[in-house]
Amino acid sequence: MLRRVSAQVQLRRDAGRVGPEHGPWIRARQVQRWIGVPDPAIPVQLLDRRGDPLGWGLASETSAIAVRMIAWGPEPPAAGWLAARIEQAVAARRTQGWAAQSTTGVRMINSEGDGLPGLVVDRYDDQRVVQLTTAPMVAKQAEILAALQHAEPGPVHVVRPEGAAKLEGFEPGVWRDAGPVDGRDTLSFTEHGLRLRVPAPPSQKTGAYFDQRANRRRVAALAQRVGGPLLDLGCHVGGFALHAAALGVPAVGVDRSAAMLAHAAEHARLNALGELSWIEADMFGPLDDPRLQGPFGTIVVDPPKIAARRRDVERASGAMRRLVVRMAARVRVGGVLVSCSCSHHLGLAVLDQCMLAAKGRWARIAALGADVDHPVAPGHAEGEYLRVAIYQRHA
Repeated sequence: MLRRVSAQVQLRRDAGRVGPEHGPWIRARQVQRWIGVPDPAIPVQLLDRRGDPLGWGLASETSAIAVRMIAWGPEPPAAGWLAARIEQAVAARRTQGWAAQSTTGVRMINSEGDGLPGLVVDRYDDQRVVQLTTAPMVAKQAEILAALQHAEPGPVHVVRPEGAAKLEGFEPGVWRDAGPVDGRDTLSFTEHGLRLRVPAPPSQKTGAYFDQRANRRRVAALAQRVGGPLLDLGCHVGGFALHAAALGVPAVGVDRSAAMLAHAAEHARLNALGELSWIEADMFGPLDDPRLQGPFGTIVVDPPKIAARRRDVERASGAMRRLVVRMAARVRVGGVLVSCSCSHHLGLAVLDQCMLAAKGRWARIAALGADVDHPVAPGHAEGEYLRVAIYQRHA
């Protein structure tokens, strides 16, 4: 029996190198023509410039990323591939030992890293936040929710972000199948023994930033050895500051959102943590509060995404360099500066360049990424977006 195919996509003669080692994204500028009318719910076949089959993917005809590959080779993905991959992703998280780490906030599905481009699922205790960022995944929403309930039942929040909706041509919004959690618009979870709450959708991302989880714990342990205090710029709902305080390190958290700082203060009370201060300020602003002058044993610089496109790199690099230079001067000799980038285009080389402009003599002692529940597909450079570089001041 022939498998029904919505369309075929043929590459241009000058499309460049295409294959698994070059990542799963086929951009609109690489496409010569569409053969047939693409249906986002049905995989399309990718053809090279001669018409020979290369693989299969999910089509977003209006997007700059025209096809996101889900299988290479002539054979189409098996029926039920989506449900099978959801089950495999959930099973993989069970092997990562989160219960033993006293952690109930986990990324269950990480888009291309789990072979499910455009689908992110985060778990908060028994709640699930499902984020759909492509037209094909929106078309498969009912199938996704059914497969997720089979793999790991629980209440679900569905988020279709407005930014992605504009690019992909679907309806944005937030849907909940269980209403507010316990009568409150929050999601609760545990991270390495700390009890935390974040705003339920609509909110930043899915509500929390699990990718930095292991780094928060590692930096806290380093700050304990180096000696406090710790300054956390971009602390969101507590971030690095909470984990440092849990190890007895005095900490100051800075964020431009008063609402997020209120959550951070509540987390400090909830976990009986002392020696914490919270300051509402823009990290790229003056930062002239006396409590921010130092000297500090550890400073974490964790900005939001400041280089969404390649053309943003020069501006973003300049802003990051100026910030790092100011903060490096507030780290005592022997202390550390933790420089973070969640912008794919702002990589480790840029972070190193920022430190070269800083006062003192510095050495990079660690280069980290996202925690293990954020897998990256080999060849998918864009999936390796988080860089965390730790520098120690020697003079």
